[in-house]
Amino acid sequence: MRNFACTVFFLFFAACVGKNNPPSDIIQKDSMKNIMFDMIQADQYAKQFLAKDSSKINVKEETIKLYQQVFQIHHITKSEFEKSYQYYLAHQDLYKIMFDSLSVQNLRDRHQQTTLPLKGPVKPRVNVVK
Repeated sequence: MRNFACTVFFLFFAACVGKNNPPSDIIQKDSMKNIMFDMIQADQYAKQFLAKDSSKINVKEETIKLYQQVFQIHHITKSEFEKSYQYYLAHQDLYKIMFDSLSVQNLRDRHQQTTLPLKGPVKPRVNVVK
């Protein structure tokens, strides 16, 4: 009976250990998060800036070029990205963790962009007459 209990515990433990780690042929969570962040940035750039010149350029082609640049920066191929993305879509627990982390990173970046560090005491802009 003791061996049976140990075997069940070991199997349970082994099942839990690799649960949050994708297989070796899938882009790992931290790398995938960085790639997704860059892909989202490229997509936003295309929507906000390239779409304004849509009469002069093909927005879809330019967006694909931006995605290719992201793949080059991260040293991956489109097929590796698509395979990994499909894996994360199929594993919603990992997908949620990754996108929650992206959301926090985005909020942190926005906060840093909107707050200016103060250097020394704040001086009034208007001269005070005594």
